[in-house]
Amino acid sequence: MIRHAVIFTFKPETAPQRISDAITNAKEVLPGIPGVQSFSIGKDLGLQPGKSGDLAVVADFASIEDMKNYLSDPVHLDYIKNNLASIVETRISVQFQH
Repeated sequence: MIRHAVIFTFKPETAPQRISDAITNAKEVLPGIPGVQSFSIGKDLGLQPGKSGDLAVVADFASIEDMKNYLSDPVHLDYIKNNLASIVETRISVQFQH
C-alpha cells in the first residue's frame, strides 16, 4: 500500500470560501479517480500555530503505478488547475509504504 500525503499553505489573501470550495470539489471528484483506495482531506485545526500547513490531503493506493496514474489523471490535473493553482503558496508531499 502506498500512502500519498500532501500539505498545502494558502496565499494570505485567499478567501475562506475559496478554500471551502476546493475541499468540497476535492471530495466530489478525487476519490473517484481510478486507483484511489481511500481519500481524506481537511483543514488544519490550528493546534500547533506556526508549525503546520493549512490543508492536508491523504490518499492510499495499491501500487506506485496507481499513484502515478492518479497524479497524471486529467481529472486530478483539472482539479488542481481550477481549485488550487491560484491560491496555493506552498505544497509539500511525501509518499511511503504502509
